[in-house]
Amino acid sequence: MDDNNYQILSQLRENVISKMRIFVDKNNERFFSDNELLKLSDIEVSFLSRNSISRHGLTTNLDKSKKLSPSNCKVKLNKKLFEEKYFLYAEFVLFHEYIHCLGNFSHDKNFRQLENLWPGKKQMNIIGRQLTRELQEIKAQWAWTCSKCGFIVKRSSRKFRSNYFHKECLGKLKNIPIIRPTSLEH
Repeated sequence: MDDNNYQILSQLRENVISKMRIFVDKNNERFFSDNELLKLSDIEVSFLSRNSISRHGLTTNLDKSKKLSPSNCKVKLNKKLFEEKYFLYAEFVLFHEYIHCLGNFSHDKNFRQLENLWPGKKQMNIIGRQLTRELQEIKAQWAWTCSKCGFIVKRSSRKFRSNYFHKECLGKLKNIPIIRPTSLEH
């Protein structure tokens, strides 16, 4: 990892952990202890090897035979998160992955309560959907097109059955390849 990426990831980690430090309950008790936060700061954070369309972050066990914990996990983030317009959302995604690292593997009620501590959580969900749509647009090779109303949804794979219908108008969907212009060499 080059120095610039290391600095970006270090800054991201520092921002998230400093926010986690101030999350308190109604009795003014902190949700995350100094010990937990110290362990989180040692977790390896890197980039996903390829930019997935729907995956913005990933937490994995280093040793699959052991339970997920701060000493037994690593986090990978989608590189697209590091564009300036997504940097605040990148903090939220890392926070989400850190909750997993603290042993909250499933997205259950407890996990969602912790996740809701993040400031502007609803806005983060909106930004996440925008990022997913942008990634779909970049990777799309096929378009499902409604024969009735013209609705288009872009898809990265060709998988398609001939009996798909647009749920809004019930028009039949057609799967059409997207032809991208090739760059001309000079």
